[in-house]
Amino acid sequence: MARELEEQERFQEALTEYGKAVEANPQDAEPLLRRGSLLAELGQYEAGIADFTAALAIDPYAGSAYNNRGDLLASLGRHEEAIADFSQALSLNDADVDSYYNRGLSLAELGKLHEALADLDRALAMDPLHGGAYNNRGLVHVRIGDYFSAVEDFSKAIEVRTGFACSYDHRGLVYEKLGDISRAIADYSSAIAIAPHNADALYHRGAAYLTVGETAKAMADFERLVQGNAVRHPLAVLARQRLRLPEQ
Repeated sequence: MARELEEQERFQEALTEYGKAVEANPQDAEPLLRRGSLLAELGQYEAGIADFTAALAIDPYAGSAYNNRGDLLASLGRHEEAIADFSQALSLNDADVDSYYNRGLSLAELGKLHEALADLDRALAMDPLHGGAYNNRGLVHVRIGDYFSAVEDFSKAIEVRTGFACSYDHRGLVYEKLGDISRAIADYSSAIAIAPHNADALYHRGAAYLTVGETAKAMADFERLVQGNAVRHPLAVLARQRLRLPEQ
């Protein structure tokens, strides 16, 4: 019943049904796990953490609960706790791609870049079509200063995940660092073709056009950014400054 309501996007009713299942079967972790996942999708992270914690009290071998709770902890910026959960999930299943991937992201957030690379490498060894892992490993390579490896990773992300606008934008930034402005502009343009209101790509392409002296094209991108994004978006604010428009 609850799952059917979820599929129909009747989320509050689904939560009510999961609550009834939790009350009727207090030693069953499954409804807690399902309700926790739904709460996570609805952005109710603390409530989701509480459900996964309750599920683990019933079934301490529920590896998915550790990974899911870790994901929510990471979303709240609690990366040390998240890493502990991902590590616990991996102790139960060392072939858990998601936990390697998620732990790698949290390690990167804490500046533990080489450890992050190791986890992302493991995730990709198990799932060589994981576009997110290529993209995020590319970002770690950028922070380390290994720009050529970053380009390879962003290129692979683009190859395995069609329509991955952010990887075009990230690769464009690396091409700029390598002094290849024409390739950078081409990548920003590809990102914009996929996501026409992508604030990052619009701003970066506009700035790149300024670098090569194409002022009219730069101003067009900045105008498009201001028109297509909330005025308080950080890049919209910068674009307004480039255009010398008053703050709103």
